[in-house]
Order: sequence, then structure tokens, then C-alpha cells
Amino acid sequence: MEKAKTKTPWLTDFILWVLASPILLMKTVIRFWHRSQFWRVAYAVNMPCRHCGQSISLVGMWRCACGYTYTGHVLRHCPVCGALPRMIRCFVCGNTELLPDHV
Repeated sequence: MEKAKTKTPWLTDFILWVLASPILLMKTVIRFWHRSQFWRVAYAVNMPCRHCGQSISLVGMWRCACGYTYTGHVLRHCPVCGALPRMIRCFVCGNTELLPDHV
């Protein structure tokens, strides 16, 4: 009687794992997709504007919301406040483009 009780939790855990595996797999795939979008922009020198099609440079002088100014790539954590920029403005048409989140 004692052995029947020890096998039941293992069987229940296995059944729950089998049922949760597709959900965990999809969660991992979605997380990878978001990270790959971030890294694609993080390693790019420029990105196209969705409004006018002109190239928006991602390398230059940038100013953080806290007031710190730095030279380099826009997707860089601010050394003062630790913030990451959320958008960039096209200098041709003035449209703002959202930058991907770091997930």
C-alpha cells in the first residue's frame, strides 16, 4: 500500500509536465523572438522610418531623459539612471519609431 502512494505523485507530475510542455515551449519561442528583435536593432547602424522610408541613424549623440548626453549607439543603458531608450525620431519627417524592449 505504501508503494502505491509514492508512484502517484510521480505520475501526476509527469502528466502535468506533458500538459504544460507545449505552453512552456511557446513561451520560450515568443521570448526568443522578442530578444532576437531587440538584438537585430541593437547591432544595426540604422533603421528605416516606417512613415517616409528614410534611414534613421542609430549611432550618434543621444540625450537620456535624465539629461545625460553620450556618444554611441542609441540602444545603450544610461550609466546615470540605467534607462533604455524607448523611441527614436526621424529627422526627415519627424515621426517617432518605437524601439524594441530588452526582454
